[in-house]
Amino acid sequence: MRRRLTFLIGAHKTASTHLQRSLTAQRDAVRDAGVAIIGPMPIGGDILPLSELLRGRADPALLSLAAEGFLDKHAGDAPEVLLLNENILGNSLAPDMALRDNQLYKFAPARLKRVLQLFPGHDIRVGLAVRNPAGFLVSAWQENMKGHAFQPFRDYLGQTEVAQLSWLKLIKRLRQAIGETEIFLWRYEDYADVAPRVLHHAMGPAAGRITLKQGAANPGFSAAALDFLADNGTVTKDASAEALRRFPKGPDNPAFQPWTEAELQAMSERYDADLQKIESRGLGQVLRP
Repeated sequence: MRRRLTFLIGAHKTASTHLQRSLTAQRDAVRDAGVAIIGPMPIGGDILPLSELLRGRADPALLSLAAEGFLDKHAGDAPEVLLLNENILGNSLAPDMALRDNQLYKFAPARLKRVLQLFPGHDIRVGLAVRNPAGFLVSAWQENMKGHAFQPFRDYLGQTEVAQLSWLKLIKRLRQAIGETEIFLWRYEDYADVAPRVLHHAMGPAAGRITLKQGAANPGFSAAALDFLADNGTVTKDASAEALRRFPKGPDNPAFQPWTEAELQAMSERYDADLQKIESRGLGQVLRP
Protein backbone atom coordinates (compact mmCIF):
# COMPACT_ATOMS: atom_id res chain seq x y z
CA MET A 1 0.00 0.00 0.00
CA ARG A 2 1.46 3.32 -1.05
CA ARG A 3 1.07 6.02 1.61
CA ARG A 4 2.10 9.62 2.11
CA LEU A 5 4.50 9.81 5.05
CA THR A 6 5.16 13.17 6.68
CA PHE A 7 8.10 13.18 9.07
CA LEU A 8 8.11 16.05 11.59
CA ILE A 9 11.69 15.96 12.84
CA GLY A 10 11.96 18.92 15.23
CA ALA A 11 14.16 20.76 15.64
CA HIS A 12 14.64 20.52 19.40
CA LYS A 13 13.54 23.51 21.48
CA THR A 14 11.05 24.72 18.85
CA ALA A 15 7.85 23.60 20.64
CA SER A 16 8.31 20.15 19.11
CA THR A 17 7.23 18.41 22.33
CA HIS A 18 4.14 20.60 22.56
CA LEU A 19 3.17 19.74 18.99
CA GLN A 20 3.86 16.03 19.50
CA ARG A 21 1.76 15.86 22.67
CA SER A 22 -1.10 17.75 21.07
CA LEU A 23 -1.14 15.43 18.06
CA THR A 24 -0.67 12.10 19.81
CA ALA A 25 -3.36 12.95 22.38
CA GLN A 26 -5.86 13.47 19.56
CA ARG A 27 -4.87 10.75 17.13
CA ASP A 28 -8.34 9.20 17.43
CA ALA A 29 -9.92 12.43 16.20
CA VAL A 30 -8.35 12.07 12.76
CA ARG A 31 -8.27 8.31 12.37
CA ASP A 32 -11.55 8.04 10.45
CA ALA A 33 -10.30 10.81 8.15
CA GLY A 34 -7.55 8.46 6.99
CA VAL A 35 -4.75 10.03 9.04
CA ALA A 36 -2.50 8.07 11.40
CA ILE A 37 -0.25 9.82 13.92
CA ILE A 38 2.79 7.95 15.23
CA GLY A 39 4.64 9.57 18.12
CA PRO A 40 8.24 9.39 19.31
CA MET A 41 7.84 6.37 21.58
CA PRO A 42 6.70 3.85 18.93
CA ILE A 43 9.27 5.20 16.47
CA GLY A 44 12.07 4.95 19.00
CA GLY A 45 10.93 1.60 20.35
CA ASP A 46 9.55 -0.29 17.38
CA ILE A 47 11.71 0.76 14.43
CA LEU A 48 14.25 -1.74 15.49
CA PRO A 49 16.56 -0.57 16.67
CA LEU A 50 16.29 3.10 15.73
CA SER A 51 19.35 4.20 17.70
CA GLU A 52 21.53 1.64 15.94
CA LEU A 53 20.11 2.55 12.56
CA LEU A 54 20.73 6.26 13.07
CA ARG A 55 24.34 5.57 13.97
CA GLY A 56 24.84 3.54 10.81
CA ARG A 57 25.14 0.23 12.63
CA ALA A 58 22.20 -1.49 10.97
CA ASP A 59 21.34 -2.38 7.37
CA PRO A 60 18.51 -0.10 6.10
CA ALA A 61 17.67 -2.47 3.24
CA LEU A 62 17.05 -5.32 5.67
CA LEU A 63 15.19 -3.18 8.18
CA SER A 64 12.87 -1.77 5.49
CA LEU A 65 11.07 -5.13 5.58
CA ALA A 66 10.32 -4.62 9.26
CA ALA A 67 9.40 -0.98 8.60
CA GLU A 68 6.41 -2.05 6.52
CA GLY A 69 5.21 -4.12 9.45
CA PHE A 70 5.71 -1.08 11.65
CA LEU A 71 3.41 0.97 9.42
CA ASP A 72 0.79 -1.77 9.32
CA LYS A 73 0.85 -2.00 13.11
CA HIS A 74 0.65 1.70 13.90
CA ALA A 75 -1.11 3.18 10.85
CA GLY A 76 -3.48 0.42 9.83
CA ASP A 77 -4.89 1.27 6.40
CA ALA A 78 -4.46 5.06 6.76
CA PRO A 79 -3.14 6.60 3.52
CA GLU A 80 -1.75 9.64 5.42
CA VAL A 81 0.79 9.07 8.19
CA LEU A 82 2.52 11.62 10.43
CA LEU A 83 5.69 10.40 12.14
CA LEU A 84 7.00 12.59 14.96
CA ASN A 85 10.51 12.37 16.37
CA GLU A 86 13.00 15.22 16.75
CA ASN A 87 15.75 12.78 17.73
CA ILE A 88 16.11 11.85 14.08
CA LEU A 89 18.05 15.12 13.74
CA GLY A 90 20.20 14.29 16.74
CA ASN A 91 19.76 12.52 20.04
CA SER A 92 21.68 15.03 22.13
CA LEU A 93 21.99 18.78 22.54
CA ALA A 94 25.53 18.47 23.85
CA PRO A 95 27.84 20.78 21.87
CA ASP A 96 29.85 17.88 20.43
CA MET A 97 26.63 16.60 18.85
CA ALA A 98 24.36 19.56 18.17
CA LEU A 99 27.05 22.17 17.44
CA ARG A 100 30.01 20.13 16.28
CA ASP A 101 32.39 21.89 13.88
CA ASN A 102 30.16 24.98 14.01
CA GLN A 103 27.37 23.08 12.28
CA LEU A 104 23.85 22.66 13.54
CA TYR A 105 23.19 18.91 13.75
CA LYS A 106 26.25 17.83 11.79
CA PHE A 107 25.13 14.21 11.65
CA ALA A 108 21.47 14.91 10.76
CA PRO A 109 21.68 14.38 6.98
CA ALA A 110 23.00 10.83 7.25
CA ARG A 111 20.60 10.03 10.09
CA LEU A 112 17.58 11.29 8.16
CA LYS A 113 18.62 9.50 4.98
CA ARG A 114 18.87 6.18 6.84
CA VAL A 115 15.35 6.58 8.22
CA LEU A 116 13.78 7.52 4.89
CA GLN A 117 15.48 4.56 3.20
CA LEU A 118 13.34 2.30 5.38
CA PHE A 119 10.23 3.33 3.45
CA PRO A 120 10.77 2.88 -0.29
CA GLY A 121 7.64 3.05 -2.39
CA HIS A 122 5.97 5.75 -0.30
CA ASP A 123 5.55 9.48 -0.89
CA ILE A 124 7.65 11.24 1.76
CA ARG A 125 7.80 14.78 3.09
CA VAL A 126 9.96 16.22 5.86
CA GLY A 127 8.94 19.14 8.07
CA LEU A 128 10.84 20.95 10.78
CA ALA A 129 10.80 24.17 12.77
CA VAL A 130 13.80 26.47 13.08
CA ARG A 131 14.63 29.10 15.67
CA ASN A 132 16.80 32.19 15.96
CA PRO A 133 20.16 30.85 17.21
CA ALA A 134 20.13 33.45 20.00
CA GLY A 135 17.16 31.70 21.60
CA PHE A 136 17.95 28.21 20.35
CA LEU A 137 21.39 28.12 21.97
CA VAL A 138 20.15 29.35 25.35
CA SER A 139 17.31 26.83 25.35
CA ALA A 140 19.58 24.01 24.15
CA TRP A 141 22.03 24.79 26.97
CA GLN A 142 19.27 24.63 29.56
CA GLU A 143 17.92 21.36 28.18
CA ASN A 144 21.35 19.77 27.98
CA MET A 145 22.02 20.48 31.67
CA LYS A 146 18.95 18.60 32.90
CA GLY A 147 20.09 15.67 34.99
CA HIS A 148 23.67 16.94 35.07
CA ALA A 149 25.84 19.43 36.94
CA PHE A 150 25.12 23.11 36.34
CA GLN A 151 27.32 24.50 33.58
CA PRO A 152 27.76 28.21 32.76
CA PHE A 153 26.43 29.18 29.36
CA ARG A 154 29.75 30.21 27.83
CA ASP A 155 31.28 26.94 29.01
CA TYR A 156 28.52 25.12 27.14
CA LEU A 157 29.34 27.02 23.95
CA GLY A 158 33.05 26.31 24.35
CA GLN A 159 34.83 27.09 21.09
CA THR A 160 31.63 27.24 19.03
CA GLU A 161 31.63 30.22 16.68
CA VAL A 162 28.00 31.25 16.88
CA ALA A 163 28.33 33.46 13.80
CA GLN A 164 28.96 30.30 11.75
CA LEU A 165 25.78 28.50 12.86
CA SER A 166 23.30 28.46 10.01
CA TRP A 167 19.94 26.82 9.33
CA LEU A 168 20.57 27.41 5.63
CA LYS A 169 23.65 25.20 5.78
CA LEU A 170 21.66 22.47 7.55
CA ILE A 171 18.85 22.57 4.99
CA LYS A 172 21.39 22.44 2.16
CA ARG A 173 23.00 19.37 3.72
CA LEU A 174 19.61 17.72 4.25
CA ARG A 175 18.70 18.45 0.64
CA GLN A 176 21.93 16.85 -0.57
CA ALA A 177 21.20 13.76 1.53
CA ILE A 178 17.55 13.19 0.60
CA GLY A 179 17.44 14.48 -2.96
CA GLU A 180 14.12 15.85 -4.19
CA THR A 181 12.13 14.82 -1.12
CA GLU A 182 9.89 17.71 -0.09
CA ILE A 183 11.14 19.81 2.82
CA PHE A 184 8.93 22.35 4.54
CA LEU A 185 9.73 24.43 7.59
CA TRP A 186 8.42 27.16 9.84
CA ARG A 187 9.77 29.56 12.44
CA TYR A 188 9.44 28.73 16.12
CA GLU A 189 8.80 32.43 16.72
CA ASP A 190 5.60 32.10 14.64
CA TYR A 191 4.46 28.87 16.28
CA ALA A 192 1.23 30.06 17.88
CA ASP A 193 0.04 31.64 14.64
CA VAL A 194 1.52 29.25 12.08
CA ALA A 195 0.64 25.95 13.77
CA PRO A 196 -2.80 25.66 12.07
CA ARG A 197 -1.17 26.08 8.67
CA VAL A 198 1.53 23.54 9.55
CA LEU A 199 -1.10 21.02 10.57
CA HIS A 200 -3.15 21.62 7.41
CA HIS A 201 -0.04 21.19 5.29
CA ALA A 202 0.77 17.97 7.11
CA MET A 203 -2.67 16.33 7.13
CA GLY A 204 -5.09 18.37 5.04
CA PRO A 205 -8.67 19.15 6.21
CA ALA A 206 -8.37 16.73 9.13
CA ALA A 207 -6.21 19.38 10.80
CA GLY A 208 -9.41 21.20 11.76
CA ARG A 209 -10.11 18.43 14.27
CA ILE A 210 -6.90 19.11 16.22
CA THR A 211 -6.79 21.53 19.15
CA LEU A 212 -3.36 22.48 20.44
CA LYS A 213 -2.73 22.07 24.14
CA GLN A 214 -2.53 25.17 26.34
CA GLY A 215 0.78 26.23 27.86
CA ALA A 216 4.36 25.26 27.10
CA ALA A 217 5.43 21.62 27.33
CA ASN A 218 8.95 22.47 28.54
CA PRO A 219 9.05 26.05 29.85
CA GLY A 220 12.47 27.66 29.99
CA PHE A 221 14.14 29.05 33.07
CA SER A 222 14.27 32.69 34.10
CA ALA A 223 17.62 34.23 35.00
CA ALA A 224 16.69 33.95 38.70
CA ALA A 225 15.76 30.29 38.27
CA LEU A 226 19.14 29.64 36.69
CA ASP A 227 20.86 31.33 39.63
CA PHE A 228 18.90 28.99 41.91
CA LEU A 229 20.06 25.97 39.91
CA ALA A 230 23.65 27.20 39.93
CA ASP A 231 23.52 27.39 43.71
CA ASN A 232 21.96 23.93 43.84
CA GLY A 233 24.81 22.56 41.74
CA THR A 234 22.91 19.84 39.90
CA VAL A 235 19.94 20.32 37.58
CA THR A 236 17.81 17.49 38.92
CA LYS A 237 14.13 17.02 38.10
CA ASP A 238 13.12 18.19 41.58
CA ALA A 239 15.46 21.18 41.51
CA SER A 240 14.17 22.20 38.07
CA ALA A 241 10.56 22.01 39.23
CA GLU A 242 11.38 24.08 42.30
CA ALA A 243 13.24 26.68 40.24
CA LEU A 244 10.28 27.01 37.87
CA ARG A 245 7.86 27.29 40.80
CA ARG A 246 9.83 29.92 42.68
CA PHE A 247 11.03 31.99 39.72
CA PRO A 248 8.68 31.62 36.75
CA LYS A 249 9.56 33.69 33.72
CA GLY A 250 7.67 36.96 33.65
CA PRO A 251 7.97 40.67 34.44
CA ASP A 252 9.31 39.90 37.91
CA ASN A 253 11.73 37.25 36.65
CA PRO A 254 13.14 38.13 33.21
CA ALA A 255 14.54 35.52 30.89
CA PHE A 256 18.27 34.84 30.86
CA GLN A 257 19.93 37.07 28.26
CA PRO A 258 23.66 36.43 27.63
CA TRP A 259 24.11 38.25 24.33
CA THR A 260 25.47 41.66 23.47
CA GLU A 261 23.41 43.88 21.20
CA ALA A 262 25.90 43.25 18.39
CA GLU A 263 25.61 39.48 18.80
CA LEU A 264 21.82 39.63 18.84
CA GLN A 265 21.70 41.75 15.73
CA ALA A 266 24.17 39.57 13.83
CA MET A 267 22.33 36.33 14.68
CA SER A 268 18.93 37.81 13.85
CA GLU A 269 20.14 39.14 10.50
CA ARG A 270 21.72 35.77 9.65
CA TYR A 271 18.52 33.96 10.66
CA ASP A 272 16.34 36.16 8.43
CA ALA A 273 18.78 35.86 5.54
CA ASP A 274 18.90 32.06 5.91
CA LEU A 275 15.13 31.76 5.57
CA GLN A 276 15.05 34.05 2.55
CA LYS A 277 17.77 32.02 0.81
CA ILE A 278 16.07 28.70 1.64
CA GLU A 279 12.99 29.98 -0.16
CA SER A 280 14.65 31.80 -3.04
CA ARG A 281 16.95 28.86 -3.85
CA GLY A 282 14.10 26.35 -3.78
CA LEU A 283 15.64 24.35 -0.95
CA GLY A 284 12.43 24.19 1.04
CA GLN A 285 9.02 25.76 1.54
CA VAL A 286 8.76 28.16 4.46
CA LEU A 287 5.27 28.19 5.99
CA ARG A 288 4.24 31.54 7.45
CA PRO A 289 1.14 32.68 9.35
